[in-house]
Amino acid sequence: MKEKVTICIVDDDEIFQFITKKTFERLNRTDDLYIFSNGEEAIQFFQSHTELHPDVIFVDINMPIMDGWDFMDALETMNMKYPQVFIVSSSIDDKDLSKAKAMPLVKDYITKPLDEQTIRYILNSVN
Repeated sequence: MKEKVTICIVDDDEIFQFITKKTFERLNRTDDLYIFSNGEEAIQFFQSHTELHPDVIFVDINMPIMDGWDFMDALETMNMKYPQVFIVSSSIDDKDLSKAKAMPLVKDYITKPLDEQTIRYILNSVN
């Protein structure tokens, strides 16, 4: 497990952003945490900060401007070390789950909310 991990949250839900940030803080880690409200905001940030290589990205499906699916398509075209991507959604639609599993960059599909145990497991899997 890496001592310090770069994590991106791409989700327009401010409550989810807040709770997830507080959950990371409770784990007493010193990870770099970046929060974006939509996929376009995240992609623009990655394009202007080419030195940033996130280890983990948590991305929601339903967001304004650029949704999670379009974000994944854009991420695949970028010249970067590919991170572990986790779809984090309140959707339990089988179509969303199937689509996520068919995407090569998606490590797993997690139903909201993220809990400490899930975050620990994910962080422990980062090499």
